[in-house]
Amino acid sequence: MSESMVSIQHLEKAFGDNVVLRDVNIEIEKGEVVVVLGPSGSGKSTMLRCINLLEKPTGGHIYIEGQEITDPKTNVDKLREHVGMVFQQFNLFPHLTAKKNVMLAQVKVLKRSKEEAERIALQQLERVGLADRADYLPSQLSGGQQQRVAIARALAMDPHVMLFDEATSALDPELVRGVLDVMRELAEAGMTMVVVTHEMGFARDVADRVIFMEGGVVVEEGTPEEVFDHPKHNRTKDFLGHLA
Repeated sequence: MSESMVSIQHLEKAFGDNVVLRDVNIEIEKGEVVVVLGPSGSGKSTMLRCINLLEKPTGGHIYIEGQEITDPKTNVDKLREHVGMVFQQFNLFPHLTAKKNVMLAQVKVLKRSKEEAERIALQQLERVGLADRADYLPSQLSGGQQQRVAIARALAMDPHVMLFDEATSALDPELVRGVLDVMRELAEAGMTMVVVTHEMGFARDVADRVIFMEGGVVVEEGTPEEVFDHPKHNRTKDFLGHLA
């Protein structure tokens, strides 16, 4: 294996007769930011969920840092500790404060002491600009703030790669920027990121590579300039044309 952080080889996924992913092959290098674009139902989110086995692939292989996550003998929970995931819905525990939401998995999964988990939680909340909201419940936070707590929670687990599945699409437009700013800062800090998004400005500015998917296959990939300014495939041109 090379320096790949994530290696997806011949990935297939079907739900009954519905084939959602067909022979997907993607290499993601350490420190690379890869943005995945495509119309609804193109398989983007399913691919992301396969990377940490929230969905079980029907065929193919996925490696994280050289270890095959799709091998039945692999300790998936152990490997998953290194993969942070941020969803469209924030999935915060409503009865826990922001700080306690960020502490919980550290204590339960990583077996950190409460003191250490609290110290790291406060550190990560500060990183996402929410140090002053540590003791607020999710209901006292805006959608954008809740999503930033979800990012802090993922970061507190010391992930080697972060997966973002439409992390801003449930937010009001004025709340999107705060979340994207945090994601930009992570990219600048060298975090390996795979981002499914409709935020074209973010894709153009932050991505090292853009992948366009449709019908469960990778149609095109390249630098943001190549994909946005000189798309090779008509399907990519059509998709980007509808967004213009």
